[in-house]
Amino acid sequence: MATSTRKDMDASLPEVVGHLNLLLGEDLGADEDEDVRELFRKGYRLLDLQNRPTAETPSFGAFIYLRDAADVTRRLLWIYTQRHGLGAP
Repeated sequence: MATSTRKDMDASLPEVVGHLNLLLGEDLGADEDEDVRELFRKGYRLLDLQNRPTAETPSFGAFIYLRDAADVTRRLLWIYTQRHGLGAP
């Protein structure tokens, strides 16, 4: 099993953050659903530039950030597919 390098994580970050940003722009029912609202709060917190990894962030910190951003993105994508009658991605 291969391991990801910091370079790999840094390369993946813009794509994951971009998808998260797109999903946060969708109407996913945050006004009516507390769970969705909490995901939006987590997502916006992750998008805040002060919370993103920098060159000084240890590799493990960058990994945790990327993992959390991917998790929130995946959960919002699932909600998007359910609200729009799409099959699971």
